[in-house]
Amino acid sequence: MKFSNNDRDKIYDDRFEYDDVPDQYVDSKNNFDEYSYDEDIISESPKKKKSKKGIKKLIKILLAATLCMIIGTVAIGLVMSFILPAKTNFLIMATDEGGTRTDTLMLGVFDKKTKAISLVSIPRDSYVTVSDETYARMNEEYPQPGSKSMKINAVHHFGGEKYGTDMVVEQVEALIGTKVNFYVKIDIEAFKYIVDSVGGIDFYVPQNMEYYDPVQNLRINLQEGNQHLNGDQAEQVVRFRSGYANADLGRVSVQQQFVKAFISQALSPKTIISSPGTYLNVMFRYNYVETDINILDVVAYAFVIGGINSEKIESYTLPGYAAYEGGQSVYKVDSTKTQALFDSIYSK
Repeated sequence: MKFSNNDRDKIYDDRFEYDDVPDQYVDSKNNFDEYSYDEDIISESPKKKKSKKGIKKLIKILLAATLCMIIGTVAIGLVMSFILPAKTNFLIMATDEGGTRTDTLMLGVFDKKTKAISLVSIPRDSYVTVSDETYARMNEEYPQPGSKSMKINAVHHFGGEKYGTDMVVEQVEALIGTKVNFYVKIDIEAFKYIVDSVGGIDFYVPQNMEYYDPVQNLRINLQEGNQHLNGDQAEQVVRFRSGYANADLGRVSVQQQFVKAFISQALSPKTIISSPGTYLNVMFRYNYVETDINILDVVAYAFVIGGINSEKIESYTLPGYAAYEGGQSVYKVDSTKTQALFDSIYSK
């Protein structure tokens, strides 16, 4: 049996009346051009709808809780900022390539009123004598240090991973006669990472620097003059010491100059705000930093610091003199002059 075109149209019209078609399948002009199925209506089961609603609700709760925590932390930090001490000190420890010895030690003293920082470098060759208790713990971690007297950069090494940091803090407290409020121990890799992440540091290299030590995996090759240093080159500057006339004291002086440049360029509020991921990675992702500073302390001091100004940083070196002890060149700390230095800093 054959049908004409008119017959086909009639059959089509008889079987599909627009009035019988649900509205969601008809376009806004009421033309039945094609089915426009709503996949959510057709395919999504009631269970999936409930599941999605539950997830969205949980996300909202988590976001609200996080926001409350942030607001609460900021509020507590603000209150704490009013009761911070007039002076706060912090010990900066930078470990070497192997992470066993403290290649750099600096004690900073922050003045809440003037926003100034006094930075006191402790030469790595400073000759110290540890207590009987400390020596016993050293033998537990690293048998037979040989003597209770040693360079301060070896204290962390003989204390090992378990005691090293605490021992350095205790020894610095014994040297300066003052309790250390906070400490920050930073890996050399963190230092290089920050320098590279902020695009390098402008610094005047005071002299030609050439040195190679395969044991430390350290190669230094820099020319005197204004330089734009990347992370590796910055490491070379702060670790170079063999070419200075006054050995470790020359190194300390250059480190102090570099710290000022580093603070003004890499730790300025503008730089931190423009690349916050860099500093979050250093603190939380790559485990480069060990510190006893908690988040409330950070927020409280953030309210009073108001941006670090390198012009307000005064640099000192722990008073002492070069000597020869136990078959090695050391730095003997002058305890009387050291006490006078810190009395002066704290009385300003």
